[in-house]
Amino acid sequence: MAQIVIKKDFIEYNEAGFARKRDNFLDKAPQLVTDGLLPKESTDSIIQKLQADKTRCDQKNADQKIARDSRTIYAAGHSSVEKSLREYKKIIDLTPGITPELKLELGLVNESKVESTTYKKPDLKGKEVGGIPHISFTKFPMDGIMLYGKINDGNYDFQTSVKGSYFEDTRPRINSKIAEVREYYAYYTYAGKKVGKQSEIIRVVLNPIE
Repeated sequence: MAQIVIKKDFIEYNEAGFARKRDNFLDKAPQLVTDGLLPKESTDSIIQKLQADKTRCDQKNADQKIARDSRTIYAAGHSSVEKSLREYKKIIDLTPGITPELKLELGLVNESKVESTTYKKPDLKGKEVGGIPHISFTKFPMDGIMLYGKINDGNYDFQTSVKGSYFEDTRPRINSKIAEVREYYAYYTYAGKKVGKQSEIIRVVLNPIE
């Protein structure tokens, strides 16, 4: 049997691996210099650079932890601020003498944006969950989708209207002992009509059930 030799650089390129080797060197090298086993000047120089690298790494990790903690604190408090702001808007809406112009100036007006549905198409995603196809998509701002499907090499003879943001295809398998391929595509629906463009075709493979 032929064998090949693969050389691996002594410098680790992932952060955890580099840190492990760096800390090991910093732990052992000073004593080896004292014992006269390593050259003092060059070893002291690299120790200084590795210590500076460790300081920067520790600071980065501390900053990231602070950032994560800050995001958690912000998210926990922000939802209550949103609720209070909505309650305040209700008070403003019921307060006589406050003009629509003033509300608009303060950013207390729900704005409407008109979008064309001509080029919109569902972003279907599919996966097997518990032995059945799970189809998900971004619903907003549409009413839902019209979903079409076929099994293996058959025709697209399956059609259903989906009002939520996902669909689970619970149709029985043709033969549960062999793999089965389900294919799907869809159009968005809005105001009771099919709109936009056809989605990409997606496939979900159902593995055999022993």
